[in-house]
Amino acid sequence: MIDAKRLLPRSKHDLDSIPLIVEAGYPAIAPILDELLDWTADGNWPVARPLADFLASLGPPLIDPVSRILRGTDGTHKWHCMSLILHKLPIDVLGELEEDLRRLADYPSEDDKREEIDIAAREVLVRLERMCRPTDI
Repeated sequence: MIDAKRLLPRSKHDLDSIPLIVEAGYPAIAPILDELLDWTADGNWPVARPLADFLASLGPPLIDPVSRILRGTDGTHKWHCMSLILHKLPIDVLGELEEDLRRLADYPSEDDKREEIDIAAREVLVRLERMCRPTDI
């Protein structure tokens, strides 16, 4: 049995941890999904982008952890979550986050407004609506 906590990056520069996390895969990393998402809170950190790419590939297991970020108070983390992860999620997974996205788009906090979370949420919603719209026959 793998100790998932040992897989967590030790610093924002710990790129060596990423292949180990990917190799362990899901469900081995399920207990640390929230903590892994914390390492994507700043897109300038070297570990953020490769980790976000892997996490986005997990699909449905990310719904609840991402929802917790979107419902949280850290506007910067929300912005990076949207730019690094939400734009890469499959449409069916994104659809499960629609309620959170609509709330951010329509009722942003002051911090969310400063971070332009309302704008980012609207952009994600446009993608969702475009992909879910029935095609003309």
